[in-house]
Amino acid sequence: MILFSLRRRSAAFAVAAALVVLRIAWRSTAGMCGSMTMPECLAMATALVVAASLVAVAVRAGMLAAGASRALTALQRDPVPGPLAAAARRAGVRRLVCLAGGEPSAFCAGPFRPRVYVTTGLADALAADELAAVLVHEQAHARRRDPLRRLLAHAATDVLVYLPLCGWWWRRQAEDAELRADRAAIERVGRRAVARALFALDGSGSRVPAGAAFEGAGRARVAQLLGDEVPRLRPPAGLTALSALGLVVATSLLMCVGQTLGSWLM
Repeated sequence: MILFSLRRRSAAFAVAAALVVLRIAWRSTAGMCGSMTMPECLAMATALVVAASLVAVAVRAGMLAAGASRALTALQRDPVPGPLAAAARRAGVRRLVCLAGGEPSAFCAGPFRPRVYVTTGLADALAADELAAVLVHEQAHARRRDPLRRLLAHAATDVLVYLPLCGWWWRRQAEDAELRADRAAIERVGRRAVARALFALDGSGSRVPAGAAFEGAGRARVAQLLGDEVPRLRPPAGLTALSALGLVVATSLLMCVGQTLGSWLM
């Protein structure tokens, strides 16, 4: 409930910032619309919608980055053990953080200075080649600055609620990032090590998926490991139509609200 409340307030703040930009922009252009043709006025309103959306996305991204930074700072760190340090050198990982915890997990975080985080539970559970595969995978995320890409995509999805296609696009981008990182690990340490690295040993000795290993792309990642062709998904026609309708509605509302604001501001 607290998380939902914070997310709602931060999204509202982002929308408020966008409305401030709209107010300033409309004040400088409201007098022009009277001399414009309808297509020109519509184009101007669309441009204002895009500008306001970009501002709101930037504000939301800043809030998400601040929250992620606080969460990472609160994590308990451990000294990097020798085997993990050796695997990091083999994988070419320069910024490595070892986290205390028995749950097997590894991830890459940090929008501007990405770091690879590995729990002691995962480091203890994996063999040397499996651990190297995990580190190469996460280092591939760091090299491509995937945390920053995810942050911006998440912010865009939160703000652009009138474009449901953004959510679909975000999921596809996350899946593609996982597949690219897997390919980098396969080229470096081999397909078998990558396949085994997707699993970690739990306390009972059975094999379970490692924390944050699949990122919602499990089927595609398994298909790639097996050498099968990964299907290329296209956006559903319904989402595309809803997004187009949402853009039209947002632009139309802006024109209506803008005319009211214009008479008030002028």
